[in-house]
Amino acid sequence: MKRATFVWIAGASLALATGGAHPAAAKTSRIPIVDATALQDIIEYGVRKGDNLFTLAQQSLVRPESYRAVQRINQIADPRRIPVGTVLRIPVDLLKAEPLSARIVAVRGNVVVQQAGRQLSPSVGSEITPGAAIETGADGFVTLQLPNGSRTSMPTRTRMRITRLHRIALTGSIDYDFAVEGGKVETSASPLGKDRNNRFRIRTPRAITAVRGTRFRVGFGEDTSLAEVLEGTVAASSEATRAQASLTEGLGAVVSASGDLATENLLAAPDLLQPGRVQTDPLVKLALATLPGARAYHVQISEDAGFAKVLAERTDAAQNFAFADIPNGSLFVRVSGIAGSGLEGLPQTFAMRRVLAGVTAAAQADADTMRFTWGGKGEGQRSYAFQLGPVAKPGLPAEAAWLINEAGLQTGGVSLRNLPPGVYRWRVGVRQDDGTDVVENWLPFEQLTVAAPE
Repeated sequence: MKRATFVWIAGASLALATGGAHPAAAKTSRIPIVDATALQDIIEYGVRKGDNLFTLAQQSLVRPESYRAVQRINQIADPRRIPVGTVLRIPVDLLKAEPLSARIVAVRGNVVVQQAGRQLSPSVGSEITPGAAIETGADGFVTLQLPNGSRTSMPTRTRMRITRLHRIALTGSIDYDFAVEGGKVETSASPLGKDRNNRFRIRTPRAITAVRGTRFRVGFGEDTSLAEVLEGTVAASSEATRAQASLTEGLGAVVSASGDLATENLLAAPDLLQPGRVQTDPLVKLALATLPGARAYHVQISEDAGFAKVLAERTDAAQNFAFADIPNGSLFVRVSGIAGSGLEGLPQTFAMRRVLAGVTAAAQADADTMRFTWGGKGEGQRSYAFQLGPVAKPGLPAEAAWLINEAGLQTGGVSLRNLPPGVYRWRVGVRQDDGTDVVENWLPFEQLTVAAPE
């Protein structure tokens, strides 16, 4: 039988296990509670030879007099004599612990960290200690790496506090406890090993999420709580209605403010149109194929395939996205759809090559002279091409009518005098060689009318 731990999602409980087949449809069968201690702030300790409550109190409790609470909880008659092998249940708050720290591995935009009574300017490598509060703004993103290798990412408009991040002296167990006060976090949790006292929990004001080596998202809003399972198997139940459901990988749960619990299959990942196109324009433009059932789409651009170093992200009902200030390089795009219920669907990741080869152009009339100018931003050797001719007629190849079709031009422009009256089209392109990539980028055709003199 698989061991599971419990996850509370805004009035609902979820039990995480490993394995499980992808569901064909949402399940609503009742499930057993298999590990009731997972959500309690309790550790279990097996008594060894020479142990008694007084020695344990001196060595392992914050206040030695707290042994009385341990005695009461475990119904021990004589604190000096405890049979070897007896399993003691001890509240975590009573135990001595070694503070640990998380490390920022990626940060961008507006991120505020309040730690030890002062505000910090976070950067890669910053150490975040227990008690710290972290908030991301409208363009903020931060990824924390924990001592055991787990990573938690906070996208835009998310607030989270590190309630506990320490190692318990008595057992050597790790105890991580985060509180999400708004927004959504995504966690890739490393397996916690065989020590069942190891625990990693993510809370919301109405929920506790217990994690044991899985990957999922937890969101908290004013009306509903959302759980989206990307790896592993969970079980869900509503505190208010006592409804229960089994969730496997690819399923989500929605718990309403009234406690109603509904499950549904997460949306399939949408497709990115023209995924292999080199992004050369100043704005990186991404277009998604229509995904049935999606009311919105979530798009992220990252330096790494694990999306720990997100450069930009946006959620929008439209299927066309544009991002400014994206650096050159081999990047990654992750896309997902959002259902009407608010559940975010399965993601799909694409490789993207970004090479800025910007080009700008303008036309200006001056008496009998037309002046065309161009320029742009990019790295490496750049040369320009200029094309001008009458608007193409049906059946006549466009290139046959060019008045000017020149390549290899430098930054600047050309001046043309006494253009005959007519309707013309023109455009400018750039060819750029940075030693690694050779790319071309053309502006769309512009139309120009030269009127006959009156």
